[in-house]
Amino acid sequence: MKQPIQFTTHLTGYLLRSVTESDLPALQRLLEKCADFTRLVEGTEVAPDEAEHTFRDGPPGKPLENKFIYGLFDSQAIPAAVLEGSRDYPEESTWWIGLLLLDPEVRGKGIGRVLVEDFIQYAASLGASAVMLGVVEENTAGLAFWQRLGFSIDHKTEPRLFGKKMQAVWVMHREISG
Repeated sequence: MKQPIQFTTHLTGYLLRSVTESDLPALQRLLEKCADFTRLVEGTEVAPDEAEHTFRDGPPGKPLENKFIYGLFDSQAIPAAVLEGSRDYPEESTWWIGLLLLDPEVRGKGIGRVLVEDFIQYAASLGASAVMLGVVEENTAGLAFWQRLGFSIDHKTEPRLFGKKMQAVWVMHREISG
């Protein structure tokens, strides 16, 4: 997976960097700490190889070179957050956020907001004109979070299977400029 040029964050006390294969055990631990998200979306527990899938899976029909996965690491090299997605998806100059997870211990402290705003500035600096994402219908807190950050609902999909749950998805976007 080829990562774009590293972006920086205004968050102090953290190191923001690309997640590498050597980070998979730490990423798996973060995913397990965020099991509430997996239960909400899929109705299942976190798979023992979930970090591997997060690291290696990309959007259909797009090269893995367009995939990015960044970790926000604390001073002990423990990930506090992960941001994953793809450039030029679903179309040229649009970036897709596939996953934003924050350790439950850092939620509600503004870290997600700052990380997303820094990411949007970074994407704009590389020519992105919009950022898109999807929020499953049951994730009302997630929907409200993204709306507070200026994302608008494009449309709602037909329900589809996520793990053991059938869920519709709110597809959202935010226009940006460089």
